[in-house]
Amino acid sequence: MSASPGPSSDATAVAALYDWEHDEFDDDIDFYLSLAKRAGGPILELACGSGRLLRPLAEMGVEVVGVDYSDAMLDRARARLTAAGLRAHLKRMDMTRDLPSGPFTVVVLALNAFGFAQELDDQVRLLERIHARLEPGGVVVLDLAHPATLSDPPNGVQVLQRSGWCEELSADVVKWMVQEISISEQRLDLSCFYDLTAADGTFRRVSDRVRMRYFSRFEAELLCLRAGLEVASVFGSYELEPLTDGSDRMILIGSRP
Repeated sequence: MSASPGPSSDATAVAALYDWEHDEFDDDIDFYLSLAKRAGGPILELACGSGRLLRPLAEMGVEVVGVDYSDAMLDRARARLTAAGLRAHLKRMDMTRDLPSGPFTVVVLALNAFGFAQELDDQVRLLERIHARLEPGGVVVLDLAHPATLSDPPNGVQVLQRSGWCEELSADVVKWMVQEISISEQRLDLSCFYDLTAADGTFRRVSDRVRMRYFSRFEAELLCLRAGLEVASVFGSYELEPLTDGSDRMILIGSRP
C-alpha cells in the first residue's frame, strides 16, 4: 500500500482551528475517565481527531488506540501525546471500512462521530465490527446529538459562532457557520468559514464542510440490537441524567453480551 499524502495547508489550518475551538471543551472528560477507571483498557476511540480525549485517558495509564481518517488530525494527536510524555497507538483508517483488531474493553464514538457513517449499511457494519472487537462484557459509547437541539442555530442562516485570537496561527479568527438540515434524510450539513486576520493585517478565509447523519433514540437502539449489542443505558447528559425532551445530548451505552 502506498503512503497516504501529507496534509494540505488548508487541512492543517482546519485542524489547528478545530483545537482553537474545542480544546477548552471538557464536559465529557470525567464521564470517560470514570468509564475507563471501571473498565480498564485497552480503549479504542473512533474519529479521535487531535487527541482531546486520548490524552486524559492515556494519563490514567490505560492503553489507548485512536483512529481517524485525517492525517492532519493524527499529526496533532501524536504531537499532543508526545509533548505530555504519553503514548498511544494512532492509526489512519476509515472506520466504515475497517477497525483495529482489538479486543477492547471500551469503544468510544464521541461528539456525534457515529454520524460520519452516513449510509444504513455502513452504520450496521460499523456496529458489527465494534461488536466483534469488544471483549465479552465490553461497552460502546455513542455520544449523539439530541434531535431536538438541531433547530438552533436556524437552518440555512449564516451565524457568528465564535471569535478570538488563535495563538498557533497568529491570527484573529472569526468563525461563521451555516447549518442545513434535511429532515427526510436525517442529514446534517455544516459549512464553517474561518476569517483569519494576521497581526500585519493580512486576511484569508479557511473553509470546511462536514456532512453527517443524526439519529432518533429508538433508531440508534435498533441499530445496536441488529449488530448484536445490548443497549444497557440511554442518558441525556454526561452526568448520566435521564434523557428528556430538553436534553442536550443523547448518550447510548451498548454492551457485548
